[in-house]
Amino acid sequence: MINRFLHQILGLKIGSKSLFYTFLLVNLIPNLFLLYTEPYNFSGKLLLILLPLGVYLSFLSLSKRQGAMQLWLTPLFFFHAFQLVVFSLFKEDVIAVDMFLNLVTTNVSEATELLGSILLPTLLVCVVYILAIVGAARSFKSKTYYSQSFRNKNLMAGLIIILGSLPLFLSAKEVNTQHFTCHENLYPVNVFYNMGFSIDKFYKINNYKTTSKDFSFQAQKDSVSSQREVYVLVIGETSRADNWQLYGYERETNPYLKKDDSVIFFRDALTQSNTTHKSVSILLSGASAENYDCIYSQKSLIEAFKETGFTTVFLSNQAKNSSFIEYFAQEAEYLEYYRSRNIQTNHFDEVLLHRLQHYIESVTGNLLIVVHTYGSHFNYNERYPKEFAQFMPDQFSRIDKKNREMMVNAYDNSILYTDYFLHRIGQILDESGLCAAYLYISDHGEDIMDDDRERFLHASPNPTYYQLRVPLVTWFSENYEITYPEKVQAAHDNSIKPVSSSMVFHTFLDMADIQTDYLHKNNSLVSTHFTPSMRMYLGDHDNPIPYYQTNLKRQDKEMIQIHGLSVE
Repeated sequence: MINRFLHQILGLKIGSKSLFYTFLLVNLIPNLFLLYTEPYNFSGKLLLILLPLGVYLSFLSLSKRQGAMQLWLTPLFFFHAFQLVVFSLFKEDVIAVDMFLNLVTTNVSEATELLGSILLPTLLVCVVYILAIVGAARSFKSKTYYSQSFRNKNLMAGLIIILGSLPLFLSAKEVNTQHFTCHENLYPVNVFYNMGFSIDKFYKINNYKTTSKDFSFQAQKDSVSSQREVYVLVIGETSRADNWQLYGYERETNPYLKKDDSVIFFRDALTQSNTTHKSVSILLSGASAENYDCIYSQKSLIEAFKETGFTTVFLSNQAKNSSFIEYFAQEAEYLEYYRSRNIQTNHFDEVLLHRLQHYIESVTGNLLIVVHTYGSHFNYNERYPKEFAQFMPDQFSRIDKKNREMMVNAYDNSILYTDYFLHRIGQILDESGLCAAYLYISDHGEDIMDDDRERFLHASPNPTYYQLRVPLVTWFSENYEITYPEKVQAAHDNSIKPVSSSMVFHTFLDMADIQTDYLHKNNSLVSTHFTPSMRMYLGDHDNPIPYYQTNLKRQDKEMIQIHGLSVE
């Protein structure tokens, strides 16, 4: 029965030329989508279609045996299929470097949650390319041949198209960058370039321990206090500022933080990356979009605290992922993971609270604790206990605009739970009576089908407003305010200024009064020397881009204007 179906779909008559042009079209499907989505000028769009068309046309004409050359192109179908899945998620752009890295840094649980929600488009894409492969194999097996004249005609046409399209490179432009290169803008060349870039980067990441082994911050603590000091850096996951009550959201998602006078929130905070493995590495190190390559040779702020005598702890509710996050975590003297790559592991973030309290009570001397939460990561309704299911209904079976109300309800419940989680950290620190502080920031935000683009999730090749704007909150104990009143006042003063996630490293060192040449007080949010600067975004090739030039769309710019964010 299956064979009869395939024969009906693919069984063309011997000598038919239809299959040849079907193969040509199937290979061009991603380019046709990109023609619609990419911000290229007219020459760029022509080049996007004509040059690949000429290459495929010429290549498919090289063998007289039907299906032979398409079988050679079969590995390319993996990238075509991957590309179409990217379209189903983000509606634009090509497979990015970060997406290749995510293949090795995303755990089984995350991948299963995501794929389960985009199963239909994934299956449809697979069916298209599996049928094409079967068609090529059947055609090849039939031992039928194209005529010499047919091959010569298509080969000549392909070569003419290739030569005719090359001058278009002189006038082709990407609208935002005003330049156009084969390795950055022409599919599938750019995908292979991105894959090579990701392989090279993965190698450098895995060589980090060697390239950074001799590094030292030469850090010193300026003040010597008779009392213990405890600092907690809380790294959130996928939490966007727009769904926080502190930032003007109409729902009561921050009932605890809203009433806490010790909380200072920064009204205009942006992340430098919409991917976890890059954004968190920026939070923990002196690397930023402007100087990201230094990350391969420098250690994290954990090492700086260790150099000044702090006991260091890293508590994570995320799985190990072969990224800088994992290597930085290993710099801590105490390291605990509460989520494995196993799909069955799904602890709520509060599992970290009793361990945080344990270290505060059992460790003598100054203490640094980094807390890496799972926050609001999809699937949202699995991120909080039942008692925090305040916004209902919160159960949905698949990603769909029709289910948006339930998706937002679940997401808001996860923010409500984060509010409780931070409240408990503040409570634990307050009850300790120590000179203590915490800083919370989310790694990036999230799209939840907010406008007519129906964008969803994060880590898209081009960020959106909702992925960029993140909550950033500080909390200071009474003893901290007495010990460092000027730092607390500076935080209040700077809370209305435009800030970036790259400032967390400098802020946290300065908060603990640690001095090193790698601390720049003009980037510290607790310093009177803080000076806002042009906010940059870390591009896919680790290049700095002014955030307002990251191919933001009309809808993003409207939200930036509505919320009064700085465009610099």
